[in-house]
Amino acid sequence: MKRQIPQTCRLIRLATGLLFALLIANCAPSYTLVKHSPNEELRHETFQYRKWLRSGSKPDTVIIALHGFCGASIDYENLAKHLLKNQPETAVYAYEVRGQGRDPLKERRGDIDDPANWSTDLLAFTQLVKKENPDARIVWFGESMGSLIVSHTYNDMVSKGGAAPCDAIGVTSPVVAIRGDFPTWKKELVRGFSKLAPGARVSIDALSGGEPVQMTEDSIHSEQSETNSWHVDKHTLRLLVTLGDMIETMPECASHYQVPTLVLHGGQDFFTSPDDVKSFVSQVPASTDLTRKYYPKGHHLLMYDSIKDEVIEDIATWLDELRDQG
Repeated sequence: MKRQIPQTCRLIRLATGLLFALLIANCAPSYTLVKHSPNEELRHETFQYRKWLRSGSKPDTVIIALHGFCGASIDYENLAKHLLKNQPETAVYAYEVRGQGRDPLKERRGDIDDPANWSTDLLAFTQLVKKENPDARIVWFGESMGSLIVSHTYNDMVSKGGAAPCDAIGVTSPVVAIRGDFPTWKKELVRGFSKLAPGARVSIDALSGGEPVQMTEDSIHSEQSETNSWHVDKHTLRLLVTLGDMIETMPECASHYQVPTLVLHGGQDFFTSPDDVKSFVSQVPASTDLTRKYYPKGHHLLMYDSIKDEVIEDIATWLDELRDQG
């Protein structure tokens, strides 16, 4: 038995390293904290979030923004600062996603015990925002892993006959399919190990096989992690498998989009090919007001890439178009 243990550990490390191709990375500088404890009715832990709101203004549109894997709420600073300057009637609220490096409960960082909690968080935070801005249009906006949470939460609501929980959806760099060079047997191997040891933690960066993951034109994931104070060194197998499951079911989510939807993606994205995104948006109902923006030179972190000004301006234009629609 003792001779088998090292071999099993090697297989776990190998399999999980292969799963790196499924992951979504996100990093950015600086952080400002706002705390809020929802009332007992919401049955929810304390949120930590950042909001960008023009002093004294009453926004007609509020973006509820979800960051990506290894990210933080500050990732929306570039977009939010542009909107504060040029579109003060828009506010941005971005909270720290459960299981990531700014999760207010440190013991949860790097783990997700139940993926349904991601949806519960988004719905509870939406209630919080609506209470503060009862007359504002609500836009759910997800970057990378955030797009998975936004899409699946929306899908869970409307596919069961419920009302749309937001007025519009925006997703940037959505991971909508498992990379074609990732064999099925390897995915099943990781899934099998996750059932045996769901809470086992592994290092992603150490297991990427040395392949550089380009996040913007001039940065790679490993370099960002070294300067990122909220980087999580190790994640549980159940979290990684959960992300894989959510990625594979993204096309079903697209088929239920009913509100105005914006999809932005780059041609140089390490995680998702342009063809996969085209296939994804083809599932959106013809009756849905869909806007797709494609940036041939864009990488995964579009709002921090060399083309960030163009990307952010496109988002702002889309928001103005929502206003014109009433």
